[in-house]
Amino acid sequence: MEAPRTFQIVVTGIFAVLLVLGFLGFSGKLPLPMSKKDINYGEVTLWGTIPFNVMQALIADNIGNQGIVTIKYVEKSPATFDRDFVEALATGKGPDIILLSQDSISKNLDKLTLIPYQSVTERDFKNTFLEEGEMYLRPEGIVALPFTIDPIVMYWNRDIFLNAGIVVAPSAWKHFYDLAPKITARDSSGNISRSFVSFGEYRNVSNAKEILSILMMQAGSPIVTSKNGTLSVSLVPSSDPRFENPVVSAIRFFTEFSKPDKDSYSWNRSLPYSRTFFESGDLGVYFGYASEYQSIRKKNPHLNFDVAVVPQAENTPVKITFAQMRGVALVRASTNQQGALQAALVLSSSDVVGRVAELMGLPPVRRDLISARPTGATLSVFYDSAIISRAWHDPSVVETNTFFMTMIDDINSRKLTMMQALLTAQNSIAKLIQGY
Repeated sequence: MEAPRTFQIVVTGIFAVLLVLGFLGFSGKLPLPMSKKDINYGEVTLWGTIPFNVMQALIADNIGNQGIVTIKYVEKSPATFDRDFVEALATGKGPDIILLSQDSISKNLDKLTLIPYQSVTERDFKNTFLEEGEMYLRPEGIVALPFTIDPIVMYWNRDIFLNAGIVVAPSAWKHFYDLAPKITARDSSGNISRSFVSFGEYRNVSNAKEILSILMMQAGSPIVTSKNGTLSVSLVPSSDPRFENPVVSAIRFFTEFSKPDKDSYSWNRSLPYSRTFFESGDLGVYFGYASEYQSIRKKNPHLNFDVAVVPQAENTPVKITFAQMRGVALVRASTNQQGALQAALVLSSSDVVGRVAELMGLPPVRRDLISARPTGATLSVFYDSAIISRAWHDPSVVETNTFFMTMIDDINSRKLTMMQALLTAQNSIAKLIQGY
Protein backbone atom coordinates (compact mmCIF):
# COMPACT_ATOMS: atom_id res chain seq x y z
CA MET A 1 0.00 0.00 0.00
CA GLU A 2 3.04 2.26 0.36
CA ALA A 3 3.60 2.62 -3.41
CA PRO A 4 0.15 4.10 -4.21
CA ARG A 5 0.49 6.49 -1.27
CA THR A 6 3.89 7.65 -2.51
CA PHE A 7 2.46 8.08 -6.02
CA GLN A 8 -0.36 10.29 -4.68
CA ILE A 9 2.12 12.45 -2.78
CA VAL A 10 4.25 12.93 -5.91
CA VAL A 11 1.25 13.83 -8.08
CA THR A 12 -0.05 16.27 -5.47
CA GLY A 13 3.38 17.88 -5.23
CA ILE A 14 3.66 18.30 -9.01
CA PHE A 15 0.19 19.86 -9.15
CA ALA A 16 1.08 22.29 -6.36
CA VAL A 17 4.25 23.38 -8.17
CA LEU A 18 2.35 23.95 -11.42
CA LEU A 19 -0.27 25.99 -9.57
CA VAL A 20 2.39 28.22 -8.01
CA LEU A 21 4.07 28.69 -11.39
CA GLY A 22 0.69 29.65 -12.86
CA PHE A 23 0.16 32.30 -10.18
CA LEU A 24 3.63 33.74 -10.79
CA GLY A 25 3.09 33.84 -14.54
CA PHE A 26 -0.31 35.50 -14.12
CA SER A 27 1.08 38.18 -11.82
CA GLY A 28 3.90 38.96 -14.23
CA LYS A 29 6.59 37.87 -11.76
CA LEU A 30 7.50 34.88 -13.92
CA PRO A 31 7.28 34.60 -17.74
CA LEU A 32 4.72 32.17 -19.01
CA PRO A 33 6.09 29.22 -21.05
CA MET A 34 7.61 30.38 -24.32
CA SER A 35 9.19 27.24 -25.74
CA LYS A 36 7.29 25.05 -28.15
CA LYS A 37 8.55 22.14 -26.14
CA ASP A 38 6.23 23.19 -23.33
CA ILE A 39 2.68 21.90 -23.00
CA ASN A 40 0.50 22.88 -25.94
CA TYR A 41 -3.21 23.29 -25.22
CA GLY A 42 -4.18 23.46 -28.88
CA GLU A 43 -6.11 26.20 -30.66
CA VAL A 44 -8.81 28.33 -29.06
CA THR A 45 -11.13 30.73 -30.86
CA LEU A 46 -11.59 34.21 -29.39
CA TRP A 47 -14.48 36.50 -30.26
CA GLY A 48 -14.44 40.23 -29.58
CA THR A 49 -15.25 43.67 -30.94
CA ILE A 50 -11.67 45.01 -31.01
CA PRO A 51 -10.53 45.62 -34.62
CA PHE A 52 -9.03 42.53 -36.24
CA ASN A 53 -5.78 44.25 -37.25
CA VAL A 54 -5.11 45.24 -33.63
CA MET A 55 -5.67 41.76 -32.26
CA GLN A 56 -3.80 40.13 -35.12
CA ALA A 57 -0.76 42.31 -34.41
CA LEU A 58 -1.06 41.53 -30.71
CA ILE A 59 -1.25 37.79 -31.28
CA ALA A 60 1.61 37.82 -33.77
CA ASP A 61 3.90 39.91 -31.56
CA ASN A 62 3.12 38.53 -28.12
CA ILE A 63 1.33 35.21 -28.38
CA GLY A 64 2.15 33.62 -31.72
CA ASN A 65 5.57 32.43 -30.59
CA GLN A 66 4.29 30.86 -27.38
CA GLY A 67 3.90 27.13 -27.52
CA ILE A 68 1.29 26.79 -24.78
CA VAL A 69 -1.78 27.83 -26.79
CA THR A 70 -2.76 29.09 -30.24
CA ILE A 71 -5.38 31.85 -30.41
CA LYS A 72 -7.57 32.48 -33.44
CA TYR A 73 -9.34 35.85 -33.26
CA VAL A 74 -12.70 36.64 -34.87
CA GLU A 75 -13.90 40.25 -34.93
CA LYS A 76 -17.61 40.79 -34.35
CA SER A 77 -19.80 43.87 -34.67
CA PRO A 78 -20.83 45.39 -31.31
CA ALA A 79 -24.38 45.74 -32.65
CA THR A 80 -24.77 42.02 -33.38
CA PHE A 81 -22.32 40.39 -30.96
CA ASP A 82 -24.91 39.06 -28.50
CA ARG A 83 -27.14 37.69 -31.25
CA ASP A 84 -24.22 36.09 -33.10
CA PHE A 85 -22.97 34.54 -29.87
CA VAL A 86 -26.32 32.96 -29.00
CA GLU A 87 -26.83 31.66 -32.55
CA ALA A 88 -23.31 30.17 -32.67
CA LEU A 89 -23.82 28.38 -29.37
CA ALA A 90 -27.11 26.97 -30.61
CA THR A 91 -25.39 25.41 -33.62
CA GLY A 92 -22.38 24.16 -31.65
CA LYS A 93 -19.99 26.53 -33.46
CA GLY A 94 -19.36 29.05 -30.70
CA PRO A 95 -15.98 30.42 -29.59
CA ASP A 96 -13.87 29.08 -26.72
CA ILE A 97 -13.36 32.51 -25.13
CA ILE A 98 -14.88 35.96 -25.59
CA LEU A 99 -13.96 39.54 -24.74
CA LEU A 100 -16.78 40.33 -22.33
CA SER A 101 -17.66 43.94 -21.54
CA GLN A 102 -18.65 44.74 -17.96
CA ASP A 103 -22.16 45.69 -19.07
CA SER A 104 -22.72 42.24 -20.60
CA ILE A 105 -21.97 40.17 -17.50
CA SER A 106 -25.56 39.59 -16.41
CA LYS A 107 -27.01 38.54 -19.75
CA ASN A 108 -24.13 36.17 -20.57
CA LEU A 109 -23.40 34.64 -17.17
CA ASP A 110 -25.25 31.40 -17.89
CA LYS A 111 -23.12 30.85 -21.01
CA LEU A 112 -19.75 31.09 -19.24
CA THR A 113 -17.43 28.93 -17.18
CA LEU A 114 -16.25 30.80 -14.11
CA ILE A 115 -12.52 30.75 -13.42
CA PRO A 116 -12.07 29.04 -10.03
CA TYR A 117 -10.27 30.84 -7.23
CA GLN A 118 -7.93 27.85 -7.09
CA SER A 119 -6.56 29.02 -10.45
CA VAL A 120 -6.48 32.76 -9.65
CA THR A 121 -7.06 33.80 -6.07
CA GLU A 122 -9.25 36.75 -5.22
CA ARG A 123 -6.30 38.48 -3.56
CA ASP A 124 -4.10 38.00 -6.64
CA PHE A 125 -6.93 39.37 -8.80
CA LYS A 126 -7.36 42.50 -6.68
CA ASN A 127 -3.63 43.06 -6.49
CA THR A 128 -3.28 42.73 -10.26
CA PHE A 129 -6.18 44.66 -11.79
CA LEU A 130 -7.78 48.09 -11.37
CA GLU A 131 -10.74 48.34 -9.03
CA GLU A 132 -13.43 48.38 -11.70
CA GLY A 133 -12.31 44.87 -12.61
CA GLU A 134 -13.84 43.61 -9.38
CA MET A 135 -17.19 43.65 -11.17
CA TYR A 136 -16.06 40.31 -12.60
CA LEU A 137 -15.79 38.72 -9.15
CA ARG A 138 -18.54 36.44 -7.88
CA PRO A 139 -18.68 34.21 -4.80
CA GLU A 140 -18.23 31.06 -6.87
CA GLY A 141 -15.45 32.30 -9.16
CA ILE A 142 -14.21 34.88 -11.66
CA VAL A 143 -16.36 35.79 -14.66
CA ALA A 144 -13.47 37.21 -16.72
CA LEU A 145 -9.88 38.42 -16.43
CA PRO A 146 -9.63 42.15 -17.30
CA PHE A 147 -8.07 42.89 -20.68
CA THR A 148 -8.72 46.56 -21.60
CA ILE A 149 -10.17 49.67 -19.99
CA ASP A 150 -11.55 52.71 -21.83
CA PRO A 151 -12.45 55.62 -19.51
CA ILE A 152 -14.67 58.62 -20.19
CA VAL A 153 -12.65 61.85 -20.32
CA MET A 154 -13.44 65.49 -21.00
CA TYR A 155 -12.39 66.84 -24.39
CA TRP A 156 -12.21 70.64 -24.52
CA ASN A 157 -11.74 73.11 -27.37
CA ARG A 158 -8.70 75.24 -26.52
CA ASP A 159 -9.52 77.97 -29.07
CA ILE A 160 -13.07 78.45 -27.74
CA PHE A 161 -11.79 78.70 -24.17
CA LEU A 162 -8.94 81.03 -25.12
CA ASN A 163 -11.27 83.39 -27.00
CA ALA A 164 -13.41 83.58 -23.86
CA GLY A 165 -10.36 84.45 -21.78
CA ILE A 166 -10.23 81.03 -20.08
CA VAL A 167 -6.87 79.24 -20.01
CA VAL A 168 -7.61 76.02 -18.09
CA ALA A 169 -10.26 73.32 -18.30
CA PRO A 170 -12.80 73.18 -15.44
CA SER A 171 -12.06 70.57 -12.77
CA ALA A 172 -15.36 70.87 -10.86
CA TRP A 173 -18.97 70.86 -12.04
CA LYS A 174 -19.74 74.03 -10.09
CA HIS A 175 -17.65 76.03 -12.57
CA PHE A 176 -19.96 75.10 -15.43
CA TYR A 177 -22.63 77.62 -14.43
CA ASP A 178 -20.19 80.52 -14.85
CA LEU A 179 -18.60 79.17 -18.02
CA ALA A 180 -21.80 78.54 -19.98
CA PRO A 181 -22.79 82.21 -20.54
CA LYS A 182 -19.18 83.14 -21.36
CA ILE A 183 -18.83 80.54 -24.11
CA THR A 184 -22.33 79.88 -25.50
CA ALA A 185 -23.21 82.16 -28.42
CA ARG A 186 -26.45 82.75 -30.34
CA ASP A 187 -27.13 84.04 -33.84
CA SER A 188 -29.43 86.95 -34.78
CA SER A 189 -32.45 84.65 -34.56
CA GLY A 190 -31.56 83.53 -31.04
CA ASN A 191 -30.44 80.06 -32.09
CA ILE A 192 -27.37 78.54 -30.44
CA SER A 193 -24.42 78.81 -32.82
CA ARG A 194 -21.73 77.86 -30.32
CA SER A 195 -22.35 75.75 -27.24
CA PHE A 196 -20.46 75.33 -24.02
CA VAL A 197 -21.69 71.84 -23.08
CA SER A 198 -24.20 69.33 -24.46
CA PHE A 199 -26.10 68.75 -21.22
CA GLY A 200 -29.85 68.73 -20.65
CA GLU A 201 -31.09 66.56 -23.52
CA TYR A 202 -30.53 62.91 -24.31
CA ARG A 203 -31.36 62.04 -27.90
CA ASN A 204 -28.59 64.13 -29.50
CA VAL A 205 -26.00 63.74 -26.74
CA SER A 206 -23.20 61.24 -27.34
CA ASN A 207 -22.59 58.94 -24.37
CA ALA A 208 -25.58 60.41 -22.54
CA LYS A 209 -26.07 57.36 -20.33
CA GLU A 210 -22.40 57.38 -19.35
CA ILE A 211 -22.58 61.09 -18.45
CA LEU A 212 -25.64 60.55 -16.28
CA SER A 213 -23.98 57.52 -14.71
CA ILE A 214 -20.96 59.62 -13.76
CA LEU A 215 -23.11 62.33 -12.19
CA MET A 216 -25.20 59.83 -10.23
CA MET A 217 -22.23 57.77 -9.08
CA GLN A 218 -20.44 60.91 -7.93
CA ALA A 219 -23.63 61.79 -6.03
CA GLY A 220 -23.42 58.51 -4.15
CA SER A 221 -25.62 56.17 -6.19
CA PRO A 222 -24.02 52.89 -7.35
CA ILE A 223 -27.09 52.52 -9.64
CA VAL A 224 -27.03 48.69 -9.80
CA THR A 225 -24.84 46.63 -7.49
CA SER A 226 -24.07 42.95 -7.11
CA LYS A 227 -23.88 41.47 -3.62
CA ASN A 228 -23.07 37.79 -3.35
CA GLY A 229 -24.08 37.47 -6.99
CA THR A 230 -27.50 39.11 -6.52
CA LEU A 231 -28.27 42.36 -8.36
CA SER A 232 -30.08 45.22 -6.65
CA VAL A 233 -31.01 48.72 -7.82
CA SER A 234 -29.82 51.75 -5.89
CA LEU A 235 -30.55 54.49 -8.39
CA VAL A 236 -32.03 56.70 -5.67
CA PRO A 237 -30.27 56.00 -2.37
CA SER A 238 -31.99 57.07 0.82
CA SER A 239 -31.08 60.50 2.17
CA ASP A 240 -32.04 62.93 4.91
CA PRO A 241 -35.61 64.06 4.08
CA ARG A 242 -34.72 67.57 5.24
CA PHE A 243 -32.41 67.99 2.25
CA GLU A 244 -32.74 67.37 -1.47
CA ASN A 245 -31.53 63.92 -2.50
CA PRO A 246 -28.00 64.28 -3.96
CA VAL A 247 -28.95 62.20 -7.01
CA VAL A 248 -31.87 64.55 -7.68
CA SER A 249 -29.41 67.42 -7.43
CA ALA A 250 -27.16 65.72 -9.96
CA ILE A 251 -30.03 65.28 -12.45
CA ARG A 252 -31.13 68.87 -11.83
CA PHE A 253 -27.61 70.01 -12.71
CA PHE A 254 -27.66 68.03 -15.96
CA THR A 255 -31.04 69.36 -17.13
CA GLU A 256 -30.24 72.98 -16.20
CA PHE A 257 -28.28 73.53 -19.42
CA SER A 258 -31.27 72.91 -21.70
CA LYS A 259 -33.56 75.51 -20.12
CA PRO A 260 -33.84 78.63 -22.33
CA ASP A 261 -34.74 80.87 -19.40
CA LYS A 262 -31.50 80.10 -17.55
CA ASP A 263 -28.14 81.83 -17.90
CA SER A 264 -26.60 78.37 -18.22
CA TYR A 265 -28.67 77.57 -21.33
CA SER A 266 -26.30 75.84 -23.74
CA TRP A 267 -28.06 72.97 -25.51
CA ASN A 268 -31.32 71.89 -27.14
CA ARG A 269 -32.68 69.01 -29.16
CA SER A 270 -32.45 70.83 -32.51
CA LEU A 271 -28.63 70.94 -32.41
CA PRO A 272 -26.49 68.33 -34.18
CA TYR A 273 -25.23 65.22 -32.41
CA SER A 274 -22.81 66.47 -29.75
CA ARG A 275 -19.70 64.73 -31.06
CA THR A 276 -20.37 66.12 -34.55
CA PHE A 277 -20.77 69.61 -33.06
CA PHE A 278 -17.48 69.25 -31.19
CA GLU A 279 -15.64 68.02 -34.28
CA SER A 280 -16.93 71.04 -36.22
CA GLY A 281 -15.38 73.34 -33.61
CA ASP A 282 -18.67 74.66 -32.19
CA LEU A 283 -18.82 72.84 -28.82
CA GLY A 284 -16.65 73.85 -25.87
CA VAL A 285 -16.51 70.54 -23.98
CA TYR A 286 -17.37 67.03 -25.06
CA PHE A 287 -17.47 63.89 -22.89
CA GLY A 288 -16.28 60.80 -24.68
CA TYR A 289 -14.22 57.66 -24.35
CA ALA A 290 -10.43 57.77 -24.48
CA SER A 291 -10.67 55.53 -27.54
CA GLU A 292 -12.39 58.38 -29.43
CA TYR A 293 -9.28 60.57 -29.33
CA GLN A 294 -7.68 59.39 -32.55
CA SER A 295 -10.92 59.37 -34.56
CA ILE A 296 -11.73 62.93 -33.46
CA ARG A 297 -8.22 64.00 -34.46
CA LYS A 298 -8.62 62.26 -37.81
CA LYS A 299 -12.07 63.78 -38.44
CA ASN A 300 -10.77 67.33 -37.98
CA PRO A 301 -6.95 67.56 -37.99
CA HIS A 302 -7.14 71.33 -37.48
CA LEU A 303 -9.23 71.16 -34.31
CA ASN A 304 -7.24 72.59 -31.40
CA PHE A 305 -8.42 70.45 -28.49
CA ASP A 306 -7.06 68.82 -25.37
CA VAL A 307 -8.23 66.28 -22.79
CA ALA A 308 -8.78 66.46 -19.04
CA VAL A 309 -10.09 64.23 -16.28
CA VAL A 310 -13.88 64.44 -15.90
CA PRO A 311 -14.86 67.20 -13.41
CA GLN A 312 -15.91 66.14 -9.94
CA ALA A 313 -18.74 67.08 -7.61
CA GLU A 314 -17.92 69.42 -4.76
CA ASN A 315 -16.98 67.68 -1.50
CA THR A 316 -17.16 64.24 -3.11
CA PRO A 317 -15.09 61.77 -1.03
CA VAL A 318 -14.01 59.66 -4.02
CA LYS A 319 -13.16 60.78 -7.55
CA ILE A 320 -15.14 58.88 -10.18
CA THR A 321 -15.47 58.58 -13.93
CA PHE A 322 -17.09 55.87 -16.02
CA ALA A 323 -15.17 53.31 -18.10
CA GLN A 324 -15.92 50.49 -20.48
CA MET A 325 -13.94 47.39 -19.54
CA ARG A 326 -13.37 44.18 -21.45
CA GLY A 327 -12.36 40.91 -19.86
CA VAL A 328 -11.42 37.48 -21.19
CA ALA A 329 -14.20 35.02 -20.32
CA LEU A 330 -14.36 31.25 -20.81
CA VAL A 331 -17.32 29.90 -22.80
CA ARG A 332 -19.08 26.99 -21.11
CA ALA A 333 -19.77 25.18 -24.37
CA SER A 334 -16.08 25.05 -25.32
CA THR A 335 -14.63 21.56 -25.66
CA ASN A 336 -11.17 22.88 -24.79
CA GLN A 337 -11.63 24.31 -21.29
CA GLN A 338 -7.96 23.93 -20.33
CA GLY A 339 -6.86 25.71 -23.50
CA ALA A 340 -9.42 28.45 -22.88
CA LEU A 341 -8.10 29.00 -19.35
CA GLN A 342 -4.49 29.11 -20.52
CA ALA A 343 -5.42 31.60 -23.26
CA ALA A 344 -7.17 33.80 -20.69
CA LEU A 345 -4.09 33.74 -18.47
CA VAL A 346 -1.83 34.64 -21.39
CA LEU A 347 -4.11 37.46 -22.60
CA SER A 348 -4.27 39.00 -19.11
CA SER A 349 -0.52 38.78 -18.52
CA SER A 350 1.58 41.90 -18.13
CA ASP A 351 3.27 41.79 -21.55
CA VAL A 352 0.05 41.25 -23.50
CA VAL A 353 -2.06 43.78 -21.57
CA GLY A 354 0.68 46.37 -21.97
CA ARG A 355 0.92 45.73 -25.70
CA VAL A 356 -2.82 45.88 -26.42
CA ALA A 357 -3.05 49.15 -24.46
CA GLU A 358 -0.21 50.52 -26.60
CA LEU A 359 -1.82 49.39 -29.85
CA MET A 360 -5.17 50.96 -28.92
CA GLY A 361 -3.80 54.14 -27.34
CA LEU A 362 -5.46 53.27 -24.03
CA PRO A 363 -4.29 52.96 -20.42
CA PRO A 364 -3.47 49.44 -19.22
CA VAL A 365 -5.89 47.61 -16.96
CA ARG A 366 -3.15 46.17 -14.72
CA ARG A 367 -1.88 47.93 -11.59
CA ASP A 368 1.78 47.07 -12.23
CA LEU A 369 1.63 48.77 -15.63
CA ILE A 370 -0.49 51.81 -14.80
CA SER A 371 1.81 52.70 -11.89
CA ALA A 372 4.51 53.59 -14.45
CA ARG A 373 3.54 57.13 -15.42
CA PRO A 374 3.58 57.94 -19.16
CA THR A 375 5.36 61.05 -20.44
CA GLY A 376 2.69 61.99 -22.99
CA ALA A 377 0.23 64.69 -21.91
CA THR A 378 -2.80 62.94 -23.37
CA LEU A 379 -1.97 59.43 -22.17
CA SER A 380 -1.31 60.70 -18.64
CA VAL A 381 -4.93 61.93 -18.48
CA PHE A 382 -6.12 58.54 -19.69
CA TYR A 383 -4.07 56.84 -16.96
CA ASP A 384 -5.46 59.15 -14.25
CA SER A 385 -8.99 58.51 -15.50
CA ALA A 386 -8.58 54.73 -15.57
CA ILE A 387 -7.49 54.69 -11.94
CA ILE A 388 -10.73 56.36 -10.79
CA SER A 389 -12.99 54.48 -13.22
CA ARG A 390 -16.15 52.72 -12.13
CA ALA A 391 -19.21 51.19 -13.81
CA TRP A 392 -22.39 49.42 -12.79
CA HIS A 393 -24.03 46.06 -13.46
CA ASP A 394 -26.17 46.92 -16.47
CA PRO A 395 -28.74 44.12 -17.04
CA SER A 396 -29.50 45.23 -20.62
CA VAL A 397 -27.66 48.05 -22.39
CA VAL A 398 -30.45 48.75 -24.86
CA GLU A 399 -33.32 48.71 -22.38
CA THR A 400 -31.62 50.78 -19.67
CA ASN A 401 -30.67 53.31 -22.33
CA THR A 402 -34.38 53.65 -23.09
CA PHE A 403 -35.17 54.03 -19.38
CA PHE A 404 -32.63 56.84 -19.00
CA MET A 405 -33.82 58.61 -22.16
CA THR A 406 -37.44 58.42 -20.99
CA MET A 407 -36.40 59.79 -17.60
CA ILE A 408 -34.83 62.90 -19.14
CA ASP A 409 -37.71 63.37 -21.61
CA ASP A 410 -40.27 63.15 -18.79
CA ILE A 411 -38.35 65.70 -16.72
CA ASN A 412 -37.92 68.17 -19.59
CA SER A 413 -41.58 67.90 -20.60
CA ARG A 414 -42.59 68.29 -16.94
CA LYS A 415 -44.58 65.10 -17.20
CA LEU A 416 -42.89 63.94 -13.99
CA THR A 417 -40.89 65.56 -11.23
CA MET A 418 -37.23 64.64 -11.00
CA MET A 419 -37.81 62.31 -8.07
CA GLN A 420 -40.78 60.68 -9.83
CA ALA A 421 -38.75 60.19 -13.01
CA LEU A 422 -35.85 58.67 -11.05
CA LEU A 423 -38.14 56.32 -9.16
CA THR A 424 -39.81 55.27 -12.43
CA ALA A 425 -36.41 54.45 -13.93
CA GLN A 426 -35.45 52.60 -10.75
CA ASN A 427 -38.61 50.49 -10.82
CA SER A 428 -38.11 49.69 -14.51
CA ILE A 429 -34.54 48.50 -13.90
CA ALA A 430 -35.68 46.51 -10.85
CA LYS A 431 -38.21 44.61 -13.00
CA LEU A 432 -35.51 43.98 -15.58
CA ILE A 433 -33.10 42.37 -13.14
CA GLN A 434 -35.68 40.01 -11.65
CA GLY A 435 -34.57 37.44 -14.21
CA TYR A 436 -30.95 37.53 -13.10
